[in-house]
Amino acid sequence: MDISDLKKKKREAGVTNAEIAELAGIPVSTVNKVFSGATKNPRYATLLAIEQVLEKKEKLPFTYDPVSEEPVMLREETSPYAYSARNYDGEDIERLSAGTRAELMNGKLYMLAAPNRLHQYLVTELVYALTSHIRKKEGNCQVYTAPFDVRLFGDDSTIVQPDIAVICRRDILTEKGCCGAPDWVIEIVSESNSSHDYVRKLIQYQKAVVREYWIIDPVQRLISVFNFEDARKSAQYTYEDTVPSGVLGGLEIQFRELVQGY
Repeated sequence: MDISDLKKKKREAGVTNAEIAELAGIPVSTVNKVFSGATKNPRYATLLAIEQVLEKKEKLPFTYDPVSEEPVMLREETSPYAYSARNYDGEDIERLSAGTRAELMNGKLYMLAAPNRLHQYLVTELVYALTSHIRKKEGNCQVYTAPFDVRLFGDDSTIVQPDIAVICRRDILTEKGCCGAPDWVIEIVSESNSSHDYVRKLIQYQKAVVREYWIIDPVQRLISVFNFEDARKSAQYTYEDTVPSGVLGGLEIQFRELVQGY
């Protein structure tokens, strides 16, 4: 992304720095520095937000973080935001600041919000149950949680950050994350971003031959299990049910007990 391109887009859009700042959730002083050249190396997330404002001319679901000096997603209830101004690739993911949660699918960059407390509670309890079972059985699988980059097809075409990924093949683990499809993926959905997990990710996980995919809906208290190895084992459960794992043999999750401590 080139500053001269942003300046051209700005002229075409006919917007002021103040208008850009308001729509992008960035201080006007930061926008002024970007366009004046006072900031020689603007943060990449800031440039992405400015670019999207110039394309869409609408307010982005961001607020400004004075610590990182970047626009960041609002609460989890806000949908993941797809930057659709152009096609993105793995280099764009790499250039984002550490801690910025983003996923890449079909050339679109999806910025993800920080999870809420219930989301984090469920992740913590599930990881404990999974790792305890693996250690008890002396299994080879490992459990990872977001932020953890998973290159689903072994390249930079699709990079996701599952809430929980169970990986049993050590050869696909790298220092950057995972280069290939995990055996089991668990996503915890929020009401506003359900299509991201139920549609976009479901399609990608099935294409990549993830063995099993769980979607947990803490509002409806439902667990949707997609077993891509054996469709007969796919089902929908409630928190009152005992949910068996198709990947970790013998593991069953009792969600009613799991959420009692929340």
